[in-house]
Amino acid sequence: MGSDAESAAVERRMEVFLLVAGAAIVAASLADRGLRAGLAAAVGLLLCWLNFRWLRAGAAAIVQLGEAQADASKVRVPKSVNAKFLGRLMLLLGATYAILVWLRLPAIEFVCGLTAVVPAIVLEIGYELVHGHHRWTQSDSDS
Repeated sequence: MGSDAESAAVERRMEVFLLVAGAAIVAASLADRGLRAGLAAAVGLLLCWLNFRWLRAGAAAIVQLGEAQADASKVRVPKSVNAKFLGRLMLLLGATYAILVWLRLPAIEFVCGLTAVVPAIVLEIGYELVHGHHRWTQSDSDS
């Protein structure tokens, strides 16, 4: 499998693992703390998923930009790329402020949903270990 195809597969699995881990967090919040806590976890999960998608798109744009300028002596990154990264963070901070201050949703459950990417990363690492998709290769001297 090629590097681009493998990267795309990892990104798809990460998105699925993110949603699975987030659904488990939402279900646990609902069962343990009730409807408002489940809603807070679901909103946090939504922001986490959006952030993952936006970050993936931004990183892909930077990779394409780097490949396009591979032969250039000085690489030029357009200000729009930096503005999009900063805008993404400002949007997430603004949404988080609104959710916690104006809507007064439970903060702990919201943060749990917002950080659903952490168990998704652990699930992806486990998947790669179980299925032998290691990112390193064994050298000839180790065999």
